[in-house]
Amino acid sequence: MPANPSSPKDAEIAPSTEQRLKQAWERYGGLFYFTCAVVALGILAKGGWEYLNEQKELGIRKEYSECTTPDAYLSFAAKHPGHPLAGVAEESVADNYYASGNYSEALRDYASAITDLPEGPVRSHARLGQAMSLDLTGKTSEAEADFRGIMDDTTQLNAVRCEAGYHLAGVAIAAGRGADVQKISEALMKIDPSSPFSERTFMLRPPAAAPAAVPGSLTVPSIALPAKP
Repeated sequence: MPANPSSPKDAEIAPSTEQRLKQAWERYGGLFYFTCAVVALGILAKGGWEYLNEQKELGIRKEYSECTTPDAYLSFAAKHPGHPLAGVAEESVADNYYASGNYSEALRDYASAITDLPEGPVRSHARLGQAMSLDLTGKTSEAEADFRGIMDDTTQLNAVRCEAGYHLAGVAIAAGRGADVQKISEALMKIDPSSPFSERTFMLRPPAAAPAAVPGSLTVPSIALPAKP
């Protein structure tokens, strides 16, 4: 009688599903635990990093709120270069210099503030201050380029563009370019005819325009700085 080929003694019995899972776990279980540990450490590290950054930011804000003098603001800015509050500190000092007639110092700090500040109204204020300081330190061509750049920048607030245009008209009047004042006035009326700066520029058109008719040439940019946090 021939031997049975499927006899349990000769045939290999296939492992069950449970056995296969057990074998796989014994083979790869260590790797699984290692992977879980790496993921857990990554989550903890991310959370810890975010916590440290939050605490650091709170410390910087507290330090800024304690500044009361120009030297303190400049020291803060030097300690935290690139931080938005460093830009605000530099802009505050620049405004003080501008108001006291120290236009060269104001120009220096407005330029530093522009570097540290993100896009927004506060940076626009610094850009206007820089342009006005350039004009008042005899760098008229640079001032004119800055004013025009702001006026033509459609990403800026209309109020900012109109103020820049008004000061640009003042530069044109001082140079005796009445035709340019007319063009600037027309441009501002298209941007925002209700702006007081558009209205003032409209009044500066020839023949009424005269160098003495530019009352805003010695005032700090009108955009206010934000309150301390």
